[in-house]
Amino acid sequence: MNDREILVPEVEGKTIRALRLMITGATGETEVSIDFTDGTSFSATACQHTELEAELYILCWGHPSCPLYRRMLRLYTACLRDFRCFGGCLI
Repeated sequence: MNDREILVPEVEGKTIRALRLMITGATGETEVSIDFTDGTSFSATACQHTELEAELYILCWGHPSCPLYRRMLRLYTACLRDFRCFGGCLI
């Protein structure tokens, strides 16, 4: 298993009775719900997350291809996630 997938071996080989895809929550999470013929059910929610990216830069003059350009000094990134959801950010 890696950080981009969740393996669920307990449902392998089961026969699906019903499958539903739903938009839930105020931020539009997607839920997958599966009912199996043996009476068990499975559900998963794909949660939204926000990625922030910022950079510290300086404007420079005299670049060979452009008289004015931005030289990045540092790139900052952050991932804010809904902590009700499992997993992390997939960046």
